[in-house]
Amino acid sequence: MTEGATVPGLGLSLLVEHEGNRIKRIFFSPDAPERPCRLAEEIAVYLEQGGPCPQADLDLSLCTDFQKRVYAVVRSIPRGETMTYGQVAELANSPGAARAVGRAMAANPFAILIPCHRVLAKDGPGGYAYGQDIKERLLRLEGQIR
Repeated sequence: MTEGATVPGLGLSLLVEHEGNRIKRIFFSPDAPERPCRLAEEIAVYLEQGGPCPQADLDLSLCTDFQKRVYAVVRSIPRGETMTYGQVAELANSPGAARAVGRAMAANPFAILIPCHRVLAKDGPGGYAYGQDIKERLLRLEGQIR
């Protein structure tokens, strides 16, 4: 089932695919959700107002071991802070794997709860699955960009 909430500060909806309480995917969409979702609403409030990050049972069963290590590091990046792809690689016990971290970020199935927008290239913002503009808006909401 897919449900969601609008994130006014981004001009997008955040959609959540789930089976019961198990979250399969969280993603942005230009389309309004057909049904509301409590988790998506909590994430939208978190994005726009801060506070504690909502918790959810994320289904990582389709992720590789490397992705799981990378996602664990990225989940530990506090709101308002960033790391480089290289720093994430080091902390995931894969020094020199910055490009592989970038590929893991591009495959991230859980937008915001695994905050890949907080991972930057050493010489700039780096890419983002939903586009550079959305990455910059997310960082602006978190106080990283003025």
